[in-house]
Amino acid sequence: MADRLIIDMDGSQVIGIPGDEFQQTYEDSCAIKSQQIILNEYGIPVTEDQCVQYSYEHGWYEGNGTGTSFEDIGKLLTDGGVPNHQQVNADVFDIVNELSQGHKIIVGVDSSELWGNSFIEWLRDFFLGDTPDHAIVVSGIDTTDPNNIMVYVTDPGNGDHNKAYPLDQFMDAWKDAQCFMVATDDPIPSTSPAMQNFDYGIGHIPEVAGLDYTDFQVFCDLSDSVPVYDLSLETPISPMSSLVDAYFDYSTDQVPFEGIFTDYSFNNYIDTAVVNQAMLDTYNNSMSQINFSPELSWDTFANTNGYDAFNNSYYEDFLHNSIDYFNSIGDYNSALYCQQQLHILDYCDSCDVDFYDTFYNI
Repeated sequence: MADRLIIDMDGSQVIGIPGDEFQQTYEDSCAIKSQQIILNEYGIPVTEDQCVQYSYEHGWYEGNGTGTSFEDIGKLLTDGGVPNHQQVNADVFDIVNELSQGHKIIVGVDSSELWGNSFIEWLRDFFLGDTPDHAIVVSGIDTTDPNNIMVYVTDPGNGDHNKAYPLDQFMDAWKDAQCFMVATDDPIPSTSPAMQNFDYGIGHIPEVAGLDYTDFQVFCDLSDSVPVYDLSLETPISPMSSLVDAYFDYSTDQVPFEGIFTDYSFNNYIDTAVVNQAMLDTYNNSMSQINFSPELSWDTFANTNGYDAFNNSYYEDFLHNSIDYFNSIGDYNSALYCQQQLHILDYCDSCDVDFYDTFYNI
């Protein structure tokens, strides 16, 4: 059995003197401090010194200025009883998705991109390349102003708690670490004041930046194949920014959902093999949420209407009919997930994907 990070809950075994609540004690313990902050939020009152000692004993930290390697970030959480996962080349939709489920997030960054002089940092990147050297906790994203999205972080390097950075500045710092992220698998316990209104039954917040969570999921699936930056062009662009623009244009009724597949540059980067796999998970989850009794099934609908074959257009009629019915009986959850399937159909129609073979008949 793997070792466990165990502490005496009455505090008698606490090692060291607790320091600042959010600032790291040691020059190179940012990843350890980030994990300690999260462990504390999950009700595990471990100190930074305990975490440093435990990491040293397990070979995750040497105390010689090299810090913790990315591959070892999250191991303290695991041994502390907080399951988690790593992701490389994540994006802002991935961060929002984790936050919306009540999860905690650690990201790798180039600290000087957050703290330093922008011109000096441009020179560093030009001559030295990307230089990720720091780990921080992402605590929230403010999308109140779509033109000025702010990312809130807790930074062990300087003790800042819930400090806001413009999204562009955060992304510049994060991309230097290949958009590395560690996220917990379970939400923060209900004992946390921040989780007072969280619905543990559904496992996520109901809305994300003006859209139902079910709509947000489809955008999140699309983001899996869209790069944050395209540096191959003479003038680099951000396809991800185009997807974010489409998100807010749809959420404010400036375009219908099918309209996001026309005039936005992210469409040039869609890899249907990647998106199909992500959307298959979303589709399967939606089917588990919709109360399709036998009399409300596609087969019954097709027989009643004389449809002798399945195609995207016929299934769209079926979904519209289902939405009307579920809304009429007050089953709004089923209606929402039918609407989500309509969005998947729009993606299929726009990207020449056969809904039946890709999703329905799997």
